[in-house]
Amino acid sequence: MTELNCPYCNFDEYDIIAKNEFGAILPEPNPLSKGHSVIIPLRHVESFFDVTEKERKSLSTLLELARNELKLRHQPEGFHIAFNDGNVFGEEQAAHFHIHIIPRYKDQVLVLDQRWGVTAEK
Repeated sequence: MTELNCPYCNFDEYDIIAKNEFGAILPEPNPLSKGHSVIIPLRHVESFFDVTEKERKSLSTLLELARNELKLRHQPEGFHIAFNDGNVFGEEQAAHFHIHIIPRYKDQVLVLDQRWGVTAEK
């Protein structure tokens, strides 16, 4: 099932970094660091807890592939790997589940933003 207005259901095939039967790796359109990517199930699903066992294994395989590719291309010191689950930000449309893999580089502070429910206090 795909959602008409979902960017992860309607991505451009040219953007695919890698793909398998159940998922794909895409570049994050608003990256927090060089190489920031997302791993998505091809089926529109809203929660990690709604993916099937086959999809979960597929996403795990793609996550490892993304890590290996990013290590080769960008040589990061490590990774921040995370996802949000549920409608925690009050989106009008149900979100398409996705996993962020964010390369971390020496002496580069990772600044999370409103996508993570983090805002700077003034």
